[in-house]
Amino acid sequence: MDHNLPAVSVVVPVYNAGRWLARCLDSIAAQTYPRWECILVDDGSADDSGSICDGYASKDPRFRVIHKENGGVSSARNAGMDAARANVLVFADADDAVAPDLLELAMGLLEQEPEAMVLWGLTMDPEAFAASLSAPRPVTRSTLRAMSWNSALFANVYTQTYSLERIRAHGLRFDTAMGRGALIGEDHDFVTRYCALDRGGRDLPLLVIGAPLYYYAQENENSLMKQAARARSADSVALPPPEPRYCEVLLADMASTFPSMCDLGQEKALQDYLRHYLRCFAFGVWSARQLKEPLPRGFFRRPEIRRLLDLTKEQKVFSVYYLPFRLGLAGLCARLYAWDESHHINYWRFYEATHRLFFRGWKK
Repeated sequence: MDHNLPAVSVVVPVYNAGRWLARCLDSIAAQTYPRWECILVDDGSADDSGSICDGYASKDPRFRVIHKENGGVSSARNAGMDAARANVLVFADADDAVAPDLLELAMGLLEQEPEAMVLWGLTMDPEAFAASLSAPRPVTRSTLRAMSWNSALFANVYTQTYSLERIRAHGLRFDTAMGRGALIGEDHDFVTRYCALDRGGRDLPLLVIGAPLYYYAQENENSLMKQAARARSADSVALPPPEPRYCEVLLADMASTFPSMCDLGQEKALQDYLRHYLRCFAFGVWSARQLKEPLPRGFFRRPEIRRLLDLTKEQKVFSVYYLPFRLGLAGLCARLYAWDESHHINYWRFYEATHRLFFRGWKK
């Protein structure tokens, strides 16, 4: 082992993030694990992001900077992967932050089980992130086959480790047709294809750190998610194609992921998980009606659905879909999903009315 080479490469795509970039880079510089490199890919920024990156690299040689023409976040991440020198790969966004012990925890687990993928939680609440820095970090072991990569755990690219050797061996790249403008979802697409890579029939071990070690910030109006939301609000939004038997897939997925998500011990992550699955099930109901398929037998009384609703009530997490699912109103579930996806004013009318009438005190 060459101890002069980094053991983990952190790839950070940077585009017009000057206001928030120091927060991200300071959190990487503060890592308690020393053998890292951080590849900053300045994707044609028009603000001072490029000079900020150069400043960090001049003070700490573990920061390396690539300046390139703007090509979108997928192009930037691909450039960072090409330049990475370590086999363990981690991603972060330029306006976010990571806990100081993230790399130490992840690398310690990988030393014990090199073939594993290490996952950790995220939070969008700065106070919850600050509080998590002194909270316990329990580890739950699972496998990809048991967890299913359709899970909400794999909805983004920056809460898990990757093997760069496997990525290069299979020629895996981020799709450059995605990750710019309103075409989002490039991270979930990449994670899905990574998880599907052939492992010679062997399952992929998963080690889940039960703490939100990643802070997902919401302030950056130039972020891809905010750009996509503006584009969708400005244009007439076409509904996505319906997925056949989607509720059946989700029921099986939830049966395997639910225990692990409950063990994470993160209030915000659990709230996001509950809302995510209620909306996904609403999409499944909408898809079934579009395709004129029957829902699974006894769908609204299924133990997976009842447990999801019971935990939503226990946590007092408000979702516009909670009441229709509790009452078993498939038509309303489907209609709300269509309004939600198309940003129809009726969705927000129903949202506000039900919250005020029935769910005061529940967390929006």
